[in-house]
Amino acid sequence: MMAHPLQRWLGAVLLVLACLGAARAEQPSNLRGDPDAPVTILVFSAFACPYCAETRNTLEQVLAAYPGKVNLLFKHYPLGADSAAWLPHEAAAAAGEQGKFWEMHDALFGRQGQLGERGQIDSLARELGLDAARFDAALASRAGTARIRGDVAEANALKVQATPTFYIGGYKFEGAQSVSVLKTVIDHLLVPGPASRAQSLQDKLRDTQQRLTPAIERMQQARQH
Repeated sequence: MMAHPLQRWLGAVLLVLACLGAARAEQPSNLRGDPDAPVTILVFSAFACPYCAETRNTLEQVLAAYPGKVNLLFKHYPLGADSAAWLPHEAAAAAGEQGKFWEMHDALFGRQGQLGERGQIDSLARELGLDAARFDAALASRAGTARIRGDVAEANALKVQATPTFYIGGYKFEGAQSVSVLKTVIDHLLVPGPASRAQSLQDKLRDTQQRLTPAIERMQQARQH
């Protein structure tokens, strides 16, 4: 018997809420910002994905705009199952064991193109001042694979098909998003109560897109000349 679409939607929302609840309880290394912030941006991301690299700056701007109100939870979703695709994710997990997940996260996105090379990963670890012996041991034992597999399993359960994929307050967004779009969603969620949400999120996003369209068209025209 096939599940009703509403049941599938509710199941996905409950799974996301479970992920957020567990993250806030554990305060893991892949959580950036105030653990008690009312809004969490959950992002499934891949270090080899160029759109995810672009999104890094977007998310930094959003977090800076909402201190104490928004946090970011990173979920691993490697592009492929081969060791080269998983290596940067394992490196980030290993750095997280030493309290430098986000430093490695930023460094990996800043060095896309050679992330499957162990020498490049070791170079980043040295630059970040990681304990080389602990880092090597973590990579040798593949200590981070359990967490990565867990994130991939969550992504599969949520039918994630693209990177980056965001979940914000139960709303799903696929692909790179602008600062304006993310702010529209966050502002909608931070409104005190349902009575103040007369305008639907879809309407707000449509208005945001209409404001952005002229600027996007100008940028595209400039690139063609």
